[in-house]
Amino acid sequence: MTEILWLLIVIGGPILIAVLLAYAMLNRRKRSTGEVAAQRSATRQLYEEKEKPAPAPLNKVATPDESRETPATRSLRAERARADAEEELEEGLEDTFPASDPVSATSTTTTGAPKQRRNGQ
Repeated sequence: MTEILWLLIVIGGPILIAVLLAYAMLNRRKRSTGEVAAQRSATRQLYEEKEKPAPAPLNKVATPDESRETPATRSLRAERARADAEEELEEGLEDTFPASDPVSATSTTTTGAPKQRRNGQ
């Protein structure tokens, strides 16, 4: 009885996989030329959006004359720029986290080649 079961597994398994692969290959749908053109157009638009200059930030302090800027407004503008840069860095780190390796909590202290044993010891 167990020989028949193994025979079904050994012969039937590969046959089943072959049938499923043939079915998948026969039912693969090729995209129409319209779909391909729409995809290319959408990709081009996305790349063009990235190349456009970014709009001015809404939280920027508007000054009529940049040369008459007070130290307080320069300090505020610098602080906002640092906060924006830090926020972008934090967002970038969060976006790349799954792809990074976890930080190792241990370190190796062994350096160099292992000591060689002498004859008689």
